[in-house]
Amino acid sequence: MGKIWSGIIIDDQQACIDHLTEMVSEISYVDIVRTFTDPQEAKIFLRANKVDFMILDVELGKTDAFDFLRTLPSSDLKTILYTAHRQYEDLGYDIHVVDVLLKEVSRSRFYAALRRVDEALGKLLPNTGRDSLEHYSYYFMIKGPVRYKRTEVRLREVVYVESTNGQVKFHLIGNRTLVCNSPMKEVQEKLPVNWFKQCHKSFIINTSFFYSYGADGILMTEGTKTKIPVGDKKLYPDFFSYINSNTIGG
Repeated sequence: MGKIWSGIIIDDQQACIDHLTEMVSEISYVDIVRTFTDPQEAKIFLRANKVDFMILDVELGKTDAFDFLRTLPSSDLKTILYTAHRQYEDLGYDIHVVDVLLKEVSRSRFYAALRRVDEALGKLLPNTGRDSLEHYSYYFMIKGPVRYKRTEVRLREVVYVESTNGQVKFHLIGNRTLVCNSPMKEVQEKLPVNWFKQCHKSFIINTSFFYSYGADGILMTEGTKTKIPVGDKKLYPDFFSYINSNTIGG
């Protein structure tokens, strides 16, 4: 049996809480331990009780979700925002919540958000020894490629990451690309180090797609026929350790 994640719901409208708790009752891997219409009561509860995630309404009477989150201590508490107002979507993703749901959310959309919570929390568990990205289901969302759309990016589909012109470009299998405005350092922190190696100040490769390394750069099995540049050995020891531990020649 997989791990069961504990969560709370905070919403100043009891009808919204009832709608969510009715749907979540059918999901075996989450357990809603408490619900709150008063954010101050929720804050007191969280000081004394550890939970894995929360579903948080944006407009909470005299406060809002963003002020509420700022008052919490730093933690791995995953958050789904729940709101009747579309303008909060980008603000929510900017602070890296797991998902933003619009009221009244459909059953299928709600279950998709819970699956994202499951995968985000699963990423925090100790490594079970599986050494392939095929078993690694973590993903994140990137705005685009068209306005008001978000695209799911699964790490096992990322061939390499490139920093260019103040943006980060994800080169995906099938010659697809997506761009985000996050800094390269922030992106790198989200990538599992077992598979993603920085080889240059502007490039991180997925070793699952590594083909060869030579004096003029790296060739990947997918995504580009242009060689990816490589920086100094002293600056990127993890990449060179990977190269030296493989029999694929340079």
